[in-house]
Amino acid sequence: MRPRMPFPHLPRVSGPRGPLRAATNPRDARLRHASRLILGREGSIRRPVGFLIIAAVIATIITPSFIRPANLNALLVGSSFLAVVAVGEAFVVMVGSIDLGVESLLASFGMAVAWLTVFHAVPTGLAILITLFGSIVVGLIVGALVAKVHIPSFVVTLGTYWGFRGIALLTNGGAYISPASRNTAQTSFGFAGVAGSTGGISNLIIIAVGIVIVGQCILSFTRLGLWLKSIGSNELAARRVGLRADWLKMSVFAISALLAACAGIMITAWQGSIYPNTGEGYSLEAIAAVILGGIPFTGGRGSIVGAAIGALILGIINDLIVLLGLPALYEYIFVAIVLIVAGLQARSDALVK
Repeated sequence: MRPRMPFPHLPRVSGPRGPLRAATNPRDARLRHASRLILGREGSIRRPVGFLIIAAVIATIITPSFIRPANLNALLVGSSFLAVVAVGEAFVVMVGSIDLGVESLLASFGMAVAWLTVFHAVPTGLAILITLFGSIVVGLIVGALVAKVHIPSFVVTLGTYWGFRGIALLTNGGAYISPASRNTAQTSFGFAGVAGSTGGISNLIIIAVGIVIVGQCILSFTRLGLWLKSIGSNELAARRVGLRADWLKMSVFAISALLAACAGIMITAWQGSIYPNTGEGYSLEAIAAVILGGIPFTGGRGSIVGAAIGALILGIINDLIVLLGLPALYEYIFVAIVLIVAGLQARSDALVK
């Protein structure tokens, strides 16, 4: 005779022959179905698109000038720098790590390319190549400290943030760099064309869209993308099947540093100058964009396009603050609210699984 369970009203969740699935609560099933129907599965592109539509509708209702072509163009140009940085951050978060140093890398490598061209007359193409190569080296070193030395990415990239903030300040004694500051006949950078336009569309927008497309293709259609998702989903299992997780982690930090340098070059060309504190706040905004884009902190799922849309949502918030004439400090409050909302929906995903 089988002995009775002491608490028969509680579901059995495990047994000697493996886990036993408890009866599904109909209410939980309906909640899970409604959540997936409206927002899509975790990591789905449907979620950031929904957030973008809501943000655009609210902005249009609050101030109709939001949808004017001139304002939309300015919005896309202003969001292009954060979108590029967010793509790099998305690759890092995809493997379950974090990069807090991107804003300092943006400023320091922007200062570097300006310093090479203005103070040492290095040809534009060579200066850009040196800058991009240097960013890859820095990214590999940071990645090696995380993957090989096993220092938490939070600690390493926080050190990167402070270290390269100092380098940016030391590059020109804490002062900005521009061709005009040298009192020479040169009035613009040799790479000023980066901020020009092609066919009536800003080259900055074209570059950002191109980087997003390439990043999404890598993630969706290459073995590298599959390997990165595998590490984010289950690093131990990925190692057991033979993936070189350490090198793959190093590669994502190299990608993040490279794209931060690209954003630095773009914003230097756009401003016609570069300041040591340029890009301040971009590290946290890039992380916010990635989370809004549907990539969980644990990694393993999500899309590059979603991260770029997250950057555009933050751009809409900033644009709305300007249109309403509010102090720029309100940006922090609104971004905090958006992040909390994104965190709540991520929490709801965990509860309804």
